[in-house]
Amino acid sequence: MYDFAYHKPSSLADAVKLLAEDPDAKPISGGMTLLPALKHRLNMPTALIDLSGIAELRGIKREGDAIVIGAMVKHFEVATDPQIMAAIPALARMAATIGDTQVRNRGTIGGSRPTTTRRPTTPPPRSPSAPP
Repeated sequence: MYDFAYHKPSSLADAVKLLAEDPDAKPISGGMTLLPALKHRLNMPTALIDLSGIAELRGIKREGDAIVIGAMVKHFEVATDPQIMAAIPALARMAATIGDTQVRNRGTIGGSRPTTTRRPTTPPPRSPSAPP
Protein backbone atom coordinates (compact mmCIF):
# COMPACT_ATOMS: atom_id res chain seq x y z
CA MET A 1 0.00 0.00 0.00
CA TYR A 2 1.02 3.63 0.13
CA ASP A 3 0.59 6.62 2.44
CA PHE A 4 -2.77 8.34 2.76
CA ALA A 5 -4.57 10.28 5.45
CA TYR A 6 -7.29 8.58 7.51
CA HIS A 7 -10.28 10.42 8.96
CA LYS A 8 -13.20 9.07 10.99
CA PRO A 9 -15.82 11.82 11.25
CA SER A 10 -18.69 11.46 13.69
CA SER A 11 -21.27 13.37 11.65
CA LEU A 12 -22.43 13.48 8.07
CA ALA A 13 -21.67 17.21 7.93
CA ASP A 14 -18.05 16.54 8.94
CA ALA A 15 -17.71 13.80 6.31
CA VAL A 16 -19.12 16.04 3.59
CA LYS A 17 -16.72 18.81 4.63
CA LEU A 18 -13.70 16.46 4.49
CA LEU A 19 -14.71 15.17 1.08
CA ALA A 20 -15.29 18.70 -0.24
CA GLU A 21 -11.85 19.80 0.98
CA ASP A 22 -10.06 16.96 -0.79
CA PRO A 23 -11.43 15.90 -4.19
CA ASP A 24 -9.08 12.89 -4.22
CA ALA A 25 -10.34 11.54 -0.89
CA LYS A 26 -12.59 8.46 -0.90
CA PRO A 27 -15.32 7.50 1.55
CA ILE A 28 -15.08 3.98 2.94
CA SER A 29 -17.84 1.97 4.55
CA GLY A 30 -17.49 -1.83 4.71
CA GLY A 31 -14.41 -1.77 2.49
CA MET A 32 -15.41 -4.79 0.41
CA THR A 33 -14.97 -2.93 -2.89
CA LEU A 34 -12.45 -0.22 -2.07
CA LEU A 35 -9.86 -2.21 -0.05
CA PRO A 36 -9.02 -4.67 -2.86
CA ALA A 37 -8.71 -1.72 -5.26
CA LEU A 38 -6.29 -0.04 -2.83
CA LYS A 39 -4.21 -3.20 -2.45
CA HIS A 40 -3.82 -3.48 -6.22
CA ARG A 41 -3.25 0.28 -6.60
CA LEU A 42 -6.28 0.58 -8.85
CA ASN A 43 -7.46 3.41 -6.65
CA MET A 44 -5.00 5.74 -4.91
CA PRO A 45 -6.87 8.33 -2.83
CA THR A 46 -5.08 10.97 -0.82
CA ALA A 47 -7.33 10.22 2.16
CA LEU A 48 -9.89 7.71 3.37
CA ILE A 49 -12.99 9.04 5.09
CA ASP A 50 -14.30 6.23 7.32
CA LEU A 51 -18.09 6.51 7.52
CA SER A 52 -18.55 3.78 10.14
CA GLY A 53 -18.88 6.24 13.03
CA ILE A 54 -21.76 8.22 11.52
CA ALA A 55 -24.98 7.20 13.26
CA GLU A 56 -27.22 9.07 10.80
CA LEU A 57 -26.14 6.69 8.01
CA ARG A 58 -27.31 3.61 9.91
CA GLY A 59 -30.67 2.05 10.46
CA ILE A 60 -33.76 0.88 8.67
CA LYS A 61 -36.97 2.77 9.35
CA ARG A 62 -40.41 3.30 7.93
CA GLU A 63 -41.35 6.86 6.96
CA GLY A 64 -44.94 6.91 5.78
CA ASP A 65 -45.19 4.55 2.82
CA ALA A 66 -41.41 4.37 2.37
CA ILE A 67 -38.73 2.28 4.00
CA VAL A 68 -35.53 4.27 4.45
CA ILE A 69 -32.32 2.24 4.47
CA GLY A 70 -29.17 4.01 5.64
CA ALA A 71 -26.07 3.76 3.46
CA MET A 72 -24.12 2.03 6.27
CA VAL A 73 -26.67 -0.77 6.70
CA LYS A 74 -25.00 -4.11 6.03
CA HIS A 75 -26.37 -6.53 3.43
CA PHE A 76 -27.10 -9.04 6.21
CA GLU A 77 -29.27 -6.46 7.99
CA VAL A 78 -31.26 -5.84 4.80
CA ALA A 79 -31.67 -9.59 4.23
CA THR A 80 -33.00 -10.24 7.74
CA ASP A 81 -34.96 -7.10 8.58
CA PRO A 82 -38.65 -7.94 9.19
CA GLN A 83 -39.86 -4.64 7.69
CA ILE A 84 -37.95 -5.22 4.46
CA MET A 85 -38.90 -8.89 4.29
CA ALA A 86 -42.59 -7.92 4.55
CA ALA A 87 -42.61 -4.82 2.31
CA ILE A 88 -39.86 -5.57 -0.26
CA PRO A 89 -39.17 -9.32 -0.17
CA ALA A 90 -37.22 -9.20 -3.45
CA LEU A 91 -34.72 -6.77 -1.90
CA ALA A 92 -34.32 -9.01 1.16
CA ARG A 93 -33.74 -12.05 -1.07
CA MET A 94 -31.25 -10.14 -3.24
CA ALA A 95 -29.29 -8.97 -0.18
CA ALA A 96 -29.20 -12.56 1.11
CA THR A 97 -27.43 -13.70 -2.06
CA ILE A 98 -24.78 -10.99 -2.38
CA GLY A 99 -21.26 -12.38 -2.25
CA ASP A 100 -20.44 -14.73 0.58
CA THR A 101 -21.06 -14.56 4.33
CA GLN A 102 -18.13 -12.21 4.88
CA VAL A 103 -19.35 -9.78 2.23
CA ARG A 104 -22.91 -9.84 3.59
CA ASN A 105 -21.72 -9.22 7.16
CA ARG A 106 -19.21 -6.50 6.31
CA GLY A 107 -20.39 -4.95 3.05
CA THR A 108 -22.87 -2.09 3.16
CA ILE A 109 -25.84 -1.28 0.98
CA GLY A 110 -24.28 2.06 -0.01
CA GLY A 111 -20.68 0.87 -0.13
CA SER A 112 -20.14 0.20 -3.80
CA ARG A 113 -21.77 3.44 -4.95
CA PRO A 114 -18.82 5.83 -4.38
CA THR A 115 -16.09 3.54 -5.69
CA THR A 116 -14.84 3.10 -9.21
CA THR A 117 -16.34 -0.34 -9.62
CA ARG A 118 -18.12 -0.90 -12.90
CA ARG A 119 -20.31 -3.60 -11.36
CA PRO A 120 -21.66 -2.54 -7.99
CA THR A 121 -23.14 -5.34 -5.89
CA THR A 122 -26.49 -3.62 -5.51
CA PRO A 123 -28.74 -1.77 -7.92
CA PRO A 124 -28.76 2.03 -7.64
CA PRO A 125 -31.18 3.49 -5.09
CA ARG A 126 -34.51 4.79 -6.38
CA SER A 127 -37.00 7.24 -5.04
CA PRO A 128 -40.38 5.62 -4.41
CA SER A 129 -41.91 8.21 -6.74
CA ALA A 130 -39.41 7.61 -9.56
CA PRO A 131 -40.64 5.74 -12.63
CA PRO A 132 -39.19 2.22 -13.10
